[in-house]
Amino acid sequence: MGGWRAFDRSRHHPIPSSTEPGLTLTLRQRGEGPPILFVHGATFSGRIFDLPDARLNWLQVMADAGFSAYALDIRGYGLSQPARFPEARPYATGPEAMADIDDAVRWITARHGTAQLVLAGWSWGTLTTARYALGPGRDRVKGLCLYAPIFAEANAGWIDMLADPADRTRLRPLDAFRRVDLSDTRLRWDGQLPAGAQGWRDDAVMEALVAASVADDGSATEGPQPCFRVPNGTFQELWECFNGRPIYDPSELDCPTLLIRGAQDPTSTRSDALALFDRLTMTDRDYVEINGGTHFLNAEARAGALFDAVTAFARRC
Repeated sequence: MGGWRAFDRSRHHPIPSSTEPGLTLTLRQRGEGPPILFVHGATFSGRIFDLPDARLNWLQVMADAGFSAYALDIRGYGLSQPARFPEARPYATGPEAMADIDDAVRWITARHGTAQLVLAGWSWGTLTTARYALGPGRDRVKGLCLYAPIFAEANAGWIDMLADPADRTRLRPLDAFRRVDLSDTRLRWDGQLPAGAQGWRDDAVMEALVAASVADDGSATEGPQPCFRVPNGTFQELWECFNGRPIYDPSELDCPTLLIRGAQDPTSTRSDALALFDRLTMTDRDYVEINGGTHFLNAEARAGALFDAVTAFARRC
């Protein structure tokens, strides 16, 4: 898909960070109408919702449904690059991400003259958006969508990846960021596809996602393939969750909430998502599972089912 730039048509809104001097955050936006804000996970930026593909651009899907659809690049991701990454610690921690979400929500609600919006998080973004909705955003979020939710279940694969080799009870030492390329993405995504699976993913979409992510970063690349930088602050919270330690209390959420995941997702597992669902206490709550989808369901063949469910939820809110 060499012509991916032809589909890269979202508006970009720069907003100043209220907590990091000199940092400008970027909101991607398509459409006009009631606002919905998407928040990404631990690897891809808001680009994951703004795929340069005419079929799978979730912002455009929501725009076509009558919404003003926004996707935030958390600090250090995509178009929200700092002047320099800190050398002494991982960057873009949970509290920092929630501060960025708050900046984005305040900017969006002011722009639209509304008190509330619908908030949708993916993967690690379900941790930041849920905590934002039960904390500083309690009066600003009218509906919460948790796509590929993570809560608090021991996950051996992630523990193996994140554990300190010298002490497996501790998180390994982390740099401020890591670099991700097409080979990394292919290896992770392929590992989630069932043996013999056909037609689940268009490789051109994956290649366009990575190429666009590299272009968004704009940094010098290292190694044989172009790559983009990814902050490591996310791993501090994921380590807790993948060791079965919850970092928030779902029973405190009080807005309508949708949990939705791909049935073949090994990161957001059925048992973990249902454990989260069972701890929700609001009357308006739903759990949806879509067969034939991995952790990257929104960029796969069955994305339409995901889009339809989230659109219906947002309209109801």
